[in-house]
Amino acid sequence: MGGGAAVAWRHATDQRAAAEQVRAEQERLASMTAAERRKARGGTGRFQDPMVSQAPTRSTATPVRLVIPKIGVDSGLERLHQDSRGVLVAPELADTAGWWAKGVVPGDVGAAVIVGHLDTILGPAVFVRLKQLRPGDLVEVRMSDGRTVRFSVDGSHVVKKALFPSDAVYGPTPDAQLRLITCSEPFDPMAHSYTDNLVLYATLRA
Repeated sequence: MGGGAAVAWRHATDQRAAAEQVRAEQERLASMTAAERRKARGGTGRFQDPMVSQAPTRSTATPVRLVIPKIGVDSGLERLHQDSRGVLVAPELADTAGWWAKGVVPGDVGAAVIVGHLDTILGPAVFVRLKQLRPGDLVEVRMSDGRTVRFSVDGSHVVKKALFPSDAVYGPTPDAQLRLITCSEPFDPMAHSYTDNLVLYATLRA
């Protein structure tokens, strides 16, 4: 009986310690700025350094929704902009993807860029299953003029955030392409952020 009581006491102590850690983490997040919270929840805040090496053609329509049937994505699109350092700011909401509004319009010649979170401290986010896509899979972008622009996945790869391939992601292309970007493991608990990015490449369907 004494051994059982000791185990029960240790279990209760562990539960109290876990609860204290949760409360401390909630208080820490509450004191942060929006940018700091994005970083803490595993956001895409630091990896992107947008560049425009070709003048993008501009459609009058803009993308308003992203649909990826294979992985169950059906998301509105935030309009993303760069911060004062020139870094692309990640979507504010974990369940909503975002389009780089100064870049290429999906369907125009060039590489349009859409970004989404992998997960948050509360659970999965919009691009949690992005790594499951394979060449040939369908990605749809709904436009403000009622059109649907369809892309086929070409492939994807994981890169270090510190070595993010801006030229390959944002550089010129001979046709209409799409980049989907999110974070990728491993997770750095000290920095409260993922160390890598997953970049998916897709080309406009004929």
